[in-house]
Amino acid sequence: MDSDRASTESAYGSTIAHGYLTLALIPYLCKGVASVENVSLEINYGIEDLRFGIPVKVYAEVSLQAIIRSVNDLRGMVKVIVGARLLIRDESKSAYTGNVIFL
Repeated sequence: MDSDRASTESAYGSTIAHGYLTLALIPYLCKGVASVENVSLEINYGIEDLRFGIPVKVYAEVSLQAIIRSVNDLRGMVKVIVGARLLIRDESKSAYTGNVIFL
């Protein structure tokens, strides 16, 4: 949290965002990727195969790359698995990758 101290003592040369904080961006950023209509309730059910790559430095620009992996009808409920990858501007490696499950 101390940016002056982080600039000299951190291995990253800066303060970084907590990994789980960056995960919290997924539902928000997904809304910019796809429009879902006629939904009365959406539940963020979980994440599978999550791997953190590199930390996100404070003030870094990020974007979400998403691909629909599967859509299954579960007797009136739909289970959607979205492959998610958080990209960081000017970085070759992603912050994380995983499969997000929505009901």
